Amino acid sequence: MDTKERKKILSIVKKIDKLKEELLELIGNEQPKEKKTNKSASDRVVIFVQNISILSTDEMEKQLHEFNHKELGDIFLEVGGSGGDKRKPKAWLIERILWLAKEFIEGHKSIRD
Repeated sequence: MDTKERKKILSIVKKIDKLKEELLELIGNEQPKEKKTNKSASDRVVIFVQNISILSTDEMEKQLHEFNHKELGDIFLEVGGSGGDKRKPKAWLIERILWLAKEFIEGHKSIRD
């Protein structure tokens, strides 16, 4: 997945969220939420984690370098890392995320086959 495709997916997600808010407002179940000016880091992390299965290891590594240290710590927790290790250096986090998300799973698949 290249940057252009990623931006398009993020745009679609934003549109779906806006449509959901409008529908809930129409049926009266929820007051419209305050509009955010910036996409929060947690949204970026959630979208990245959801797309891990479709990304190649190289694409994943390139995208991981774009995240800040806090976001990498959050991603590390999401893929099964421990909370105590999320403050380790950025390079270490990237290596462990790649291992937990891709290499560990692929290694186990080859053993089972």
